[in-house]
Amino acid sequence: MCGGEARAGGPLGPQGSRIQTSQYTVDLFQGPVLATTRITALGGAYTAIAEGTEGIPFNPASASLRPPYSTTRDDFDLTAGLTLPASVTGTDFDNNGKVGFTYDKFFWLTFGGLLQHDKLGFGVIAAFQQYELGVPGTPVPLPNSNEVIASVTARLVRLDPVVSYGFLDDQLHLGGGLRFTGFYGIGNTGVVGGTVDNERLLINSNTAGLQAGALWVPHDLPLRVGGAARSPQVPFVNDEGRISANAEGDRVVGNVFLPQRVELPWEIEAGVAVQLWKRPFNIPWHDEERVPKEDTERWRRDKNGQPEPHYLGARRRLKAEYAAIPRQRVLLAASALVSGPVKNAVGVESMLSQTVDRSGESTVVTLRAGAEAEVIPNWLVLRAGSYLEPTRYRGGESRLHGTGGVAVRVLRWSMFGLFDDDTLFRLSLAVDGARDYFGWSIGAGLFR
Repeated sequence: MCGGEARAGGPLGPQGSRIQTSQYTVDLFQGPVLATTRITALGGAYTAIAEGTEGIPFNPASASLRPPYSTTRDDFDLTAGLTLPASVTGTDFDNNGKVGFTYDKFFWLTFGGLLQHDKLGFGVIAAFQQYELGVPGTPVPLPNSNEVIASVTARLVRLDPVVSYGFLDDQLHLGGGLRFTGFYGIGNTGVVGGTVDNERLLINSNTAGLQAGALWVPHDLPLRVGGAARSPQVPFVNDEGRISANAEGDRVVGNVFLPQRVELPWEIEAGVAVQLWKRPFNIPWHDEERVPKEDTERWRRDKNGQPEPHYLGARRRLKAEYAAIPRQRVLLAASALVSGPVKNAVGVESMLSQTVDRSGESTVVTLRAGAEAEVIPNWLVLRAGSYLEPTRYRGGESRLHGTGGVAVRVLRWSMFGLFDDDTLFRLSLAVDGARDYFGWSIGAGLFR
């Protein structure tokens, strides 16, 4: 950013020229995989695996997929994760071929959960991303104030609420929902000659779109096929923050023209997964209340001289059957993501440098593949993957990522009676490296 007199202009200029209008869009396409440790380590190839809450952003149909260790008609799942990308200098996060920006305080956080009743599932997952971009140049004065903007913090909030249902004896899952995105450009300000300790909202754009997904999980085959489609997002709140439009319709800070809107492109994603070795892939889910009473007698226990209800015997029987299933497995997955264009758009860095660097001019394809193996049953899972990240910019090039991770059992615990006494917990790690990019993430949860 730099100071100086701003002159309003018309359309966005040619490549490499200075931005002199607010009549442009910021393309929010994101190339690097930002997800939980398992998905990151698998290179993002999760559309056909689609297990648990973490699968919602990759396939809305995951909300109704019941895990085989579930025994109740009503169940739930929770997830959370933290990723710290751009943790090395010289990062080109958006893959535009430039490393002039300094990414600082960069993190990605996700949390969410789902509720399942019989074959119906409701889920929601939220992701919060923040990074501070230090921009070379003179601090920009804030209009009608003695403060100056020394750097800009970009905050991105995504929310995916979905509903899904399992058909054909839970072998076909169809889901759909909404996706919301909020983009907030925050000016980190201070008085001239003083410290930078205040935040001022420069741009606030909220968009919404639709999404749908399908998942085929045949019980007699070791494979899954999944797909998802997401509409482009349209603004429903576009707050001007502290900066009002001038007579020409431009919103200007110093010599910086803020964008008219931000947008996520439409997407179509398809994937396939195959599981090999001893463990079956698509293990049918059984409701404990539907187990015949005669099959539960030997599993019931007496309590105060009275036998337990039949469903407790059925639960114990189903858990024992699940525990007896072989753990050794190798899971292979691959997917392709097609992302559409965004009209008259530039990237986030282009907005901050005020130099036209066109983004999203054409449709791009992201290819992903990953493998997962439980090499020590109930103790150790190893993961590896790769994905080819396209560029959305004229000056950028596609880059190949290598990913990897591990999940390790750390303890057996009932968590103060919330779980069974033999419940296993794990810690997991993942890394993602490519040209001018490195990220790592950490997670914890149940070892299923």
